[in-house]
Amino acid sequence: MYVKDIMQTEILSVKRGTTLTQLLNMFKTFHSFPKVPVVDNNGVLMGAVHIRSFFEIFQPHNQDLLMRNPLSMVSREPADIFNVDIEEEMGFLVIVADIMDTKVVKVNQNDDLKKAYDLMQLHNRDSIPVVDDQKKLVGIISVFDIVMKIFKEKGLV
Repeated sequence: MYVKDIMQTEILSVKRGTTLTQLLNMFKTFHSFPKVPVVDNNGVLMGAVHIRSFFEIFQPHNQDLLMRNPLSMVSREPADIFNVDIEEEMGFLVIVADIMDTKVVKVNQNDDLKKAYDLMQLHNRDSIPVVDDQKKLVGIISVFDIVMKIFKEKGLV
């Protein structure tokens, strides 16, 4: 069984130039903020935006420089988002390219389900994007999709 046989193909994605306000408006009706794939104009997967990406907006910029040194004894304290002064302009000045994660775990649509499951376990992910041979985003597969397929094969659902 291959990833393409059970992946979800109806997915939302954003472009690198999507503003923070646009992104938040797209997902304000969700119960929780999903991991959102970021694609270029050709549909090629470029990265993803996670809820933790938003917290990085509130981190002081100088701490990022300090944390690049693995021997640094400086600890990063989380920002207190309840006491942060958020300027109205942030909604259109911050774009997805500023906060996206470019190191995305992905799987090819022609890979075996076991490989997809192993990648999710290795990287502690509940779901991962699926790409074709040209690296274009074609779907998402989750642990739930794999479990449901196994249960269907066993006649349990």
